[in-house]
Amino acid sequence: MSLPCEMLDEILIRLPVKDLLRARCVSKGWCSLIDSTPFVKRHLSANAGAGSLLIRGSAGIGNFYLASFNAAQDEATALEINDPLKTLLVGARIQGAANGLVCVSKNNINQLFLINPATNKSRMIPSAPQEFPRSFYYNESSVCGFGYDHINDDYKVVKIADCFIQFRGIMAIVYSLKTNSWKQIHNVPSNTRFTRDSGAFADGALYWLGINKPVDINDTCCKDFLVVFDLGLDQFKEILIPAMKGPVISFSTRCVDSDGRSLCIIDSYPDCHTDLWLMNNSGAEIPWSKLLSVENHRTQPFRFFRPVYFSRSGESVLLEVDNSKLVWYDLGKKAVKNFLIRGIPNKFSSHVYTESLVKLTEDKLLQKPSQDKPEIKQQKRR
Repeated sequence: MSLPCEMLDEILIRLPVKDLLRARCVSKGWCSLIDSTPFVKRHLSANAGAGSLLIRGSAGIGNFYLASFNAAQDEATALEINDPLKTLLVGARIQGAANGLVCVSKNNINQLFLINPATNKSRMIPSAPQEFPRSFYYNESSVCGFGYDHINDDYKVVKIADCFIQFRGIMAIVYSLKTNSWKQIHNVPSNTRFTRDSGAFADGALYWLGINKPVDINDTCCKDFLVVFDLGLDQFKEILIPAMKGPVISFSTRCVDSDGRSLCIIDSYPDCHTDLWLMNNSGAEIPWSKLLSVENHRTQPFRFFRPVYFSRSGESVLLEVDNSKLVWYDLGKKAVKNFLIRGIPNKFSSHVYTESLVKLTEDKLLQKPSQDKPEIKQQKRR
């Protein structure tokens, strides 16, 4: 006795990715359903709020791990990512994640890859056209970002570099997974220095902390702001950051919602306290809300922290503390609860991540770049 298609769909859509990959072997019908684009999108939507972490060993040289969690748990167990991704990820740096796809870079972001850790698939992003200035490829001040363009149903990588020597200005290029090509963006904010570690994807846009560079030698005033790139419109704009009480010694942006909707700003001050701000919905009268402020004394449970994930209820935020542990911080009670993840190194960095079935080669015309002639046939299913 076979199940009705609607009932089968409702059952399968609730399963995690690893179980669905096994379920593909049940029959051709199941395989066809699970591989279909409508099912992939419905599964992603149904599981968008499920918490998962992509964890990296310390010093940028460790292995990668995946862990699922929720706010009701006190602990979880991580699984190490195996080959073929394990070998590919040696020395790689995470540039961003969206809908289960993760962008990683090597060689100072001159080599870029898209990976799906849940399906253990990868795709190399082709090099940018050679007509761009040489300094664009080897600039240590380059920044990168990755996100999902929901307007065009596309995944995009943005690379920005200061090409003053040859180009006399800042240059930006955008890669589209749908067209498998790069293009130049011309409305890049001028006289801006981008903070390298501040990129974040939230609500259809990429965000970097920008600092105005002095126009001349007598100009000593520098202003902090957020540079926003709208992935649907391929346009830059600038927005103000929260008013700061004094000089800031460190500053970073962080996306903390698995749905890619919430953007947080962390700022630390010389008097040893750290504030965490949440950006409100677009058009809100008050653009920023302070979530918490921590005095960084030795008697406190942590010195340095960064937000990783909001609970579904919005009452707690998962914090990565001192690159060595995770805690749930209750925003109402101002209480801290340790969250143990077994199977990971003592030092690590964590990134919010949503497991998905999203494919890296939706179109047969989009082939993984190769040094030899490109492959025309699809890979065989295992």
